[in-house]
Amino acid sequence: MNCQKCDTANPEEARFCLNCGASLEAPSGLNCPSCGTELPPHARYCYSCGTELEGVSNTERESSLRALQDAAPQGLQEKVRAVREEIEGERKPVTILFADIVGSTTIAEQLDPEEWREIVSGAHQRVGEAIYRYEGTIAQLLGDGLLAFFGAPITHEDDPVRAVHAALGIQTSIQAYRRELEGVVDNFQMRIGINTGLVVIGDIGTDLHMEYLALGDAVNIAARLQSAAQPGKVLLSQDSARLVSSQFELKDLGEISAKGKAEPLQVFQVESVKAEPEGRRGIQGLRSPHVGRESELGLLESALASLCRGHGQVVIVLGEAGIGKSRLVEEAQAQAAHEFDMTEGELQGDSLLVPPSALRWLEGRSLSYGGSLSFWAITQLLLADLGLSEGAPELKIKVALRRRISGLFGDEHAEVLPFLAGLLGLKLGGEAQEVIQSLDGEALRRKTLKAISAYFSRVAQGQPSVLVFDDLHWADPSSLEALGQLLALTDRVPLMVLCLMRVEREHGSWGVKLQAETDYAHRTTQIELKRLSNSASGQLLDQLLEVSGLPEDVRRLVMARSEGNPFYLEELIRHLVERGLIVREGDTWRAMQEITEMG
Repeated sequence: MNCQKCDTANPEEARFCLNCGASLEAPSGLNCPSCGTELPPHARYCYSCGTELEGVSNTERESSLRALQDAAPQGLQEKVRAVREEIEGERKPVTILFADIVGSTTIAEQLDPEEWREIVSGAHQRVGEAIYRYEGTIAQLLGDGLLAFFGAPITHEDDPVRAVHAALGIQTSIQAYRRELEGVVDNFQMRIGINTGLVVIGDIGTDLHMEYLALGDAVNIAARLQSAAQPGKVLLSQDSARLVSSQFELKDLGEISAKGKAEPLQVFQVESVKAEPEGRRGIQGLRSPHVGRESELGLLESALASLCRGHGQVVIVLGEAGIGKSRLVEEAQAQAAHEFDMTEGELQGDSLLVPPSALRWLEGRSLSYGGSLSFWAITQLLLADLGLSEGAPELKIKVALRRRISGLFGDEHAEVLPFLAGLLGLKLGGEAQEVIQSLDGEALRRKTLKAISAYFSRVAQGQPSVLVFDDLHWADPSSLEALGQLLALTDRVPLMVLCLMRVEREHGSWGVKLQAETDYAHRTTQIELKRLSNSASGQLLDQLLEVSGLPEDVRRLVMARSEGNPFYLEELIRHLVERGLIVREGDTWRAMQEITEMG
């Protein structure tokens, strides 16, 4: 189908030209009463501003929306109600997800209205399940489309990432739904557009219905991206792509024109989740120095020195988001690789079991949305020990696990292999499968926990090891239960359990901390990271960027806004770099203009 305006070839399903944004439908004389956008004759809402035009009555639409909102998990509903009064009228950056059914008008014309309503309801149910899984909120139903927010009312530090995970989950679920509909509806698909921008949150009712006011065309851009997406695909704006590129494989589709936008939009298509996500922290080309943590680093190195002498350890690192918990561990690991000073331990007469560089480091990071993923942190530790990532082929994981367990357990491998394979989602078949099927749920849980402890006990016996539980405040209950049993191993084998967590007393991770302090106080070290002093923050700023001509008032502004949080300081500098307010010139940076605010 060629555009009559610019002659660009477009897919048959496209409603708007992917090049210039012009409507590919025959002119109908139908215009949006709110913004005047010309629309195709079947339009039920404005593709530019989202205004409802015709079709579903307000009563029916609101009833459908309420049914979707009522389907949200009870815990999520309680979280929304807890924050709703605090954010009404607040101007918030959110990630906006717009999903719509491809060719809905054509399909609807071929079906009885009740049949079509049931099909749409089934699609919306699947979309809602994916959105709620990542704690997004369904804001409105627009025609057969659906508008959701990630970041309002509930805010997470990774809302853009959650939105893309939800979008991929939606497409996977809709693919299965399409197979169910074969013979009734052929090739049922959805398009999804995602944008990150500002909205003003209005009234949030007790039934979770949310009113909003879009600023800067944030919602309109998401709607445009949805219209431009290929069926079954997810399209991102540049703003969203920048925030998630470390987690997902993206395909740059270049620029498209959008009605009402003076400049074309740079768009990206989501291809897949990255097998090995990259860290987004820091500024490209620079390594953040480690400052102001000398005493904390000393405590961790002392515990590592004890581990090198064969004494198991438990270390709890506490601190708020961005305060440098992971950075502290990274620095300790780097120092261990260069053999930090062991003189004190040697003077005490303890024999050195291994040098610091010989320690084995394994990391299991919990997910902010992974509370329902059983044993997630443990599976990450297992994969790390196998030297594989989550995205590795099943056959490769299966072979590596068999070999590793055989090497650790010899003839006793059958006591462990079926249960750890089950954790990793591997199908072994034969006797191993029969063992799993012969157990009830409680017996299987006990055997699995026993296998986890036995496995990491043998790992540590073979090589003193550090198990890093990062973001423990997000860990699922099963992982926490396994961790509670791993603590006991520190009395018997050279194993360090290193927990990085925030102070969240209501979460199960706090119980693990209390257990360590109570039952293993003799080998537990607690390290609490406070905000950096003004002196340390200034040192970090000076070492991170050598900025020629950076005014003192700008320096004070960065220091004040970061409030001693190293991550916030790095992000403020990133913001200045991305806006072109400071630029690199050789080995230094130069301020391009006067900087009076950080907005």
